[in-house]
Amino acid sequence: MGLILITHDLGVVADVADKIAVMYAGRIVETAPVRDLYRAPAHPYTRGLLDSIPCLDHKGRELYAIKGLPPNLTAIPPGCPFHPRCPLAQDICRAELPPLAEVAPGRTSACHFWKETLHG
Repeated sequence: MGLILITHDLGVVADVADKIAVMYAGRIVETAPVRDLYRAPAHPYTRGLLDSIPCLDHKGRELYAIKGLPPNLTAIPPGCPFHPRCPLAQDICRAELPPLAEVAPGRTSACHFWKETLHG
């Protein structure tokens, strides 16, 4: 049986999914088996989503939030749509849309700097 669950709550996804596709601005930016994605995200947006999940052992600490605002979907910026909010953004991100590339068997990422994200 297949199920498509659309949510911003990655905590819920971990309990019901085997594979995850993360979208930003209407475009898939990462796909991975659920355990691989939680262990080591390959896109800065995915990392930001995971970092923003509240943890009981961080009680009293400020919650993490991805900087900036989501793009206006009628005026998506050139290059990578996430670049205005991305901590890794460089000139190439503002100029070129990164392809959804295979970064490992069964995993893809649409980031020019997926290696730094995956291994950082």
